[in-house]
Amino acid sequence: MKNTLILLLMLALHMLFSRTLPAQDAANTGKLKPFAAWIGRWQGESSMKMDNGPARTAHVDEHVEMKLEGAIIVVEGVGKAVNPTTKQETVVHHAFGVLSYDLNTQEYKFKTYLKDGRGTDAWVKPTGDNAFQWGFDIPNRGKTRYAITIDPVKKTWHETGEFSADGATWFPFMEMNLTRVD
Repeated sequence: MKNTLILLLMLALHMLFSRTLPAQDAANTGKLKPFAAWIGRWQGESSMKMDNGPARTAHVDEHVEMKLEGAIIVVEGVGKAVNPTTKQETVVHHAFGVLSYDLNTQEYKFKTYLKDGRGTDAWVKPTGDNAFQWGFDIPNRGKTRYAITIDPVKKTWHETGEFSADGATWFPFMEMNLTRVD
């Protein structure tokens, strides 16, 4: 009897979820369409300046794909630079991000991860045709924001990064110029 009740409960839950999931799928379809220009493989150069040190440049390779039938976009970027002492090429930046649309809050979400274990729950928003801004707070330090402009005709991705300790005065620290290679 107990097994029959568990089986009936599982069947009822399955029927409930199978009826509500298509409505959620339909509601989520197309929510990431404003970000379609991100999709592809991008390569180019980045320059980053931290504190008062010299700017460091890197060759960047970004892969951006739509997954889960358009429910998420995944972004993986790897930056490599030649070590001036050893002349060896090393990874200086490796990041992964998941862009999604939250049906409950009706907001875009951008969860990012770095190879060293750090990550953020970033905000992201379209700011115009193929123009975007994303960013996050750094606890007890300030705010970081990035601006992306994509030219689908020229197949270019231009991104800048700024930091603010007070949320009012912004200082540039990063610039990236990529070209779509596929």
